Amino acid sequence: MAARKRKSINRRITVAAPDNAATDLITDKVIFTDAGGRPIQRFDPEQLSGLPADLRGLMVQAFREHGVGQRPTTRRTTWAAILRFARYVVDDETIKTAADVDTAALGRYVLWLKAQSTSRAPRGAHATAFNTFRPLLAWCQRNRPGTLARDLEIPWNPFPGRRMHQQPRRRLPSDQIKAILSACYEEIDEVWARFQHGQDVIRRTELPPKILRGQGLDRWIWRISRIEDGRMPDRAVLEEHGIKSATLVKSWGGYRTITQYFHITTDTLVPFFLAIAIQTAANPDPLRHIRRDCLIPHPLDEHRVIIDWNKAKTNARLQKAQRRSFDRRRRYAAPNLIAMMLALTEPLVADASPMQQDRLFLTRSIYTESTRHSLRSRTEVVEHSVLRRAILRFTKRANHRIDEWNAAHPDSTRSRIAGFAPALFRGTVATEHYRASGGDILVAQSILNHANAATTETYLKSEETTRLQRQTIARLQDLMIAWVRGDKPIGAPLRLGQRRGTASFAHDCLAPVIPGRDGAERLCPHFGGCLACPGLVIPIDPEHLARILAAIDRFEQARNRLDPQRWNLLYAPSWRILTQDILPDFPAAMHEAARALANDMPALPELE
Repeated sequence: MAARKRKSINRRITVAAPDNAATDLITDKVIFTDAGGRPIQRFDPEQLSGLPADLRGLMVQAFREHGVGQRPTTRRTTWAAILRFARYVVDDETIKTAADVDTAALGRYVLWLKAQSTSRAPRGAHATAFNTFRPLLAWCQRNRPGTLARDLEIPWNPFPGRRMHQQPRRRLPSDQIKAILSACYEEIDEVWARFQHGQDVIRRTELPPKILRGQGLDRWIWRISRIEDGRMPDRAVLEEHGIKSATLVKSWGGYRTITQYFHITTDTLVPFFLAIAIQTAANPDPLRHIRRDCLIPHPLDEHRVIIDWNKAKTNARLQKAQRRSFDRRRRYAAPNLIAMMLALTEPLVADASPMQQDRLFLTRSIYTESTRHSLRSRTEVVEHSVLRRAILRFTKRANHRIDEWNAAHPDSTRSRIAGFAPALFRGTVATEHYRASGGDILVAQSILNHANAATTETYLKSEETTRLQRQTIARLQDLMIAWVRGDKPIGAPLRLGQRRGTASFAHDCLAPVIPGRDGAERLCPHFGGCLACPGLVIPIDPEHLARILAAIDRFEQARNRLDPQRWNLLYAPSWRILTQDILPDFPAAMHEAARALANDMPALPELE
C-alpha cells in the first residue's frame, strides 16, 4: 500500500501588509495598557491631520509597534516628534503621499528643524526630535517595504556639532559626595535596627509581657501587626480597631516612625536609594525601576556580587543592560544595601500591582478614593515627585545631625549637605574615577557602561578634566620622544626614565611606575594589561605584526577550549583590541611575511 504523500506546510513569513493596512487604523486611538490589561496611555491620531492619509496610517502603525517597549515618558517624547514632523509636512507642501518621503525630504526636514530653534527652545531639541523620529522611519522601511521612497536614506547624525556646544555638566564636589554617603549610612543603620526590632516582635507568638519596663512599644507593635498581617494599617483602620493614632501612636514617635518597625517608608527608602545610586553611578529613573532579582553571583569570585539592571534607551526599543560588581564583604556595599531593601519591602510586595511586584523601590502611599473608606493604601514604585520631597527632608535631617556634631566637636567639623539631585551623581562619580585613574577615560567609560567613549566625554567635560587631559598628552609625548631618542623623558625625573619593564607580548613599558595623586610612586594601573594603555606605541613592521598574529591565535585557541563565560571576562577584551583596533592598522601586503615569522616564533604560554 503506497504511503500518502504529506501536504507541505507553508512556512513563509509574510511581511507585506494589506493594501488598506496603512489607513484602516487612522481614526482609532492608540492605547497602551499595563500587564493587567488596564489602559495607561491614549494618543489621538486626529492630531496628525496634516499628514497624508497613507503616511498618517504608517506613522500610527509604527508608533503602535515601536511604543510597546518604551516607558510612558518616552512614548510622549516619540509622539511629540511625530507631531513635529506633521507640522513640517504642512509647511513643506510637497509631501502628498508616503512615497514622497525621500532623502531630499528628510534633508529639508533637518533644515526646517534648525530654523525652528529659538532662544526659548532648549539646546539640542531639534536633534532630539530627529533622533526620536528616525527609528519610526526605519520601522516603516523594515516592515512596510515600498511604502516610503525606495531610495530613502536616513541620515544618522545630521547635527554633528551639537556636543561641541554643550555646557559642562554640573558635578558635586568630592566632599559633598562623602557627606551624602556618610549621612546615608547613619540613617541606614538606624532604619535597619528599627526594622529588625519590629520583625522580632512581630514573629512572637504571644503578646509581650507588660511587666518589663519599655515593653509598651513592643505590645503596640505586636497588636498592630495582627490587623493586616504584618503591615502598618491606615489611620482609619487603626481607628476602627480602637487605636487612636493621634494619641497612642504619636506617643511612640508618630505614625511614620511606628511604620518603620513594619516595612519601608518613603523617608527610610531615600538613604538606600541615594547610596546605591552613588555606588552604581546609575541614572535615577532606571534605578527607580530596578528589579528585585538584580543580584547575580559572580562567576569567578565568591566574595563579589553583580548588580544587573536595565537602562531604557530613548531611540531604541531594546533596553541596555547595566552591570557592576561589588565586594559584598564591605558592610555598606551596594549588594548588601539591596538585600536590606528586599527585606524592608517584602511585606508590601503582595499589595503592589502585578506589573510592579518585581520592583525593588516600592513604597506605600495614601490617596483619596470615593469608596466606603475615604483613605486607602497604594503600593507602587516611588514616584519622582515623592522622591524629590523625601530627599529634601533627608537633607534637612542630615544637616541637623551635622550641626549638632559640629557644635559638640568644634575641632573636627563636618561639611553640611548643599542642595543636590540624584541626576548629578553619575557625572560626579565618573569624574572622581577619571581623576583617580590619572586621566584614563576608559576607566570612567567602564563605570558608566557606555558603548562609546565619546558619550563618556560629555560627562567628564570641565576645565579640570581638560587640564588633566593636556598633562597626560604632554607626558605621553615626552615618553614617545624618549623612546625614539633613547634618553630620559623631557622634564621627568631620572629615576622614572630609568625604570623599564617587560609587559605582555614581550614589549617594553617605559613607565611601569607612575606618580600617584599624593606624589608617591605606584605601579601603573595598565601594567599587565597594556593593550588598553593610551600610551601604547606599536611600530608598523612584520616583526610586530607577527607577535600580534601569534597572540590572536593563542586567544582564539583558548576561546575554543575554555569556559565561554571565563573567556569573555578575562580574555575577550584583549582579543577585541588586537583584532578590531590594532590589526586593521597593518597593511594587507605585510600579513604574508608576518605569518611566516609567526610560525617560526616560540609558542606563547597556554591561557588558563
